[in-house]
Amino acid sequence: MSEESSSQDEIMEIGSLQGRREILLHTARESLEAGDLATLRLVLNNQHPADLADLFRHLGNEDQQRLLPLIAKPLAARMLAELDTSSLLNVAESLDHEVLSDLVEEMAPDDAADILGDLPKEHSERVLELMEGEEVAEVRELMSHPEDTGGGLMTSCLVAVQEDMDVASAIAHLRELTDEEHIFYVYVVDEGERLLGTAPIKRLLLASQDTLISELTKRECISVRADMDQEEIARLFADYDLVALPVVDGEGRLVGQVTVDDVVDVINREATEDIYGLAGTSATELEARSIAGVLRRRLPWLLFCLGGSIFSGAVIDGFHQEIVAASSMLLIFMPGIAGMGGNTGVQTSTVTVRSLATGHIKARALWSNIWRELRVAMSIGLILGVLILGVARLWTGQWLLGGCVGLAMFSSITLASLLGALLPFLFRRVGVDPAVASGPLITTLNDGLSLLVYFTIALTLFHLWG
Repeated sequence: MSEESSSQDEIMEIGSLQGRREILLHTARESLEAGDLATLRLVLNNQHPADLADLFRHLGNEDQQRLLPLIAKPLAARMLAELDTSSLLNVAESLDHEVLSDLVEEMAPDDAADILGDLPKEHSERVLELMEGEEVAEVRELMSHPEDTGGGLMTSCLVAVQEDMDVASAIAHLRELTDEEHIFYVYVVDEGERLLGTAPIKRLLLASQDTLISELTKRECISVRADMDQEEIARLFADYDLVALPVVDGEGRLVGQVTVDDVVDVINREATEDIYGLAGTSATELEARSIAGVLRRRLPWLLFCLGGSIFSGAVIDGFHQEIVAASSMLLIFMPGIAGMGGNTGVQTSTVTVRSLATGHIKARALWSNIWRELRVAMSIGLILGVLILGVARLWTGQWLLGGCVGLAMFSSITLASLLGALLPFLFRRVGVDPAVASGPLITTLNDGLSLLVYFTIALTLFHLWG
């Protein structure tokens, strides 16, 4: 088979992912209804853990309880590790503590720590008490780190050799660890377990048996502290095209490694949080299982927006008599002025928030970023201001009214862009997620401020030349 046809087959397989999962769900439901558990056992044990996790998300608690015993324990453990928090809690609540502890024992320490960290404390402690083997101490150690740090992401499964070992001994050590899934690098440490560098596996295989590891070690090794934020770690993976990063403690001792599969999860979580933040809600809403939980996350920002709407109404109420006296035609362009200001502010703040998140701009580059966004906004404002001036002149036949609308459009867009560029930096400075500055806050502020600017400009110009 040619490389081209093989590539096409892969694309077709990827493209049919959702179709396969729908077939699996349909088969599982039919087999459960018919009571054909023998066939279902064969089907389930030939699936990928991610597909089984998707299946469990679409089944009720009763069906989940019937299916789980049919899946081989190692596969069931890997499936649990793929579940989102809400689905995991549903499954875990229906399992006996001993059964859950047996499944957790089958997991890698980092996956076990993640799952137990999602469970209620009493539940996780009971499971830990029932677990056996040396992994319990490792899992407890991993659970002691905040989940959004390098310590919370890392796994203790790695390969470390001392620099005074020879290649033959190092390869023998590697063979003893054939069960390890994440052998990306061989880390080199000294007698005190302090990280010295890495020994590429290719160099190990090609070197003579009596060569010392110290001769093969690459000393230029990027490492992270256990307390480093997960966003910074994800950025290192992206910038340096890494598949794993060693984690060290305050004294430089190797304590674990962060692998790329966990970083992909971090990137997804952070992107989800930013998207929800832009809408003025929280990513935890995905896991909220009650109406009250959703209300607690959405209502505060909506109440803020209601207050902003009242502010906009107060601006209109404060100016309406003067506006009507000057020219009632000014009211026609009120939605356009407010809308364009809000749109521009959201554009600017979204770009600023994303640039901060990805590291393209730093907090110390505040004024250069604001100046750049102001120049862009002034250019856009000038173009749109001239266009709306022409429209207003043709519509109303009044050059003065057209000038009011055009100048207000320019001023509103410039002000909105200034707020959109400045607020994310201010939020970052005070320790608040800057994503919240790009949703309801910008829109609500701009509505009222744009109308205030519009009416002030209009009344001033009509007073001078009207």
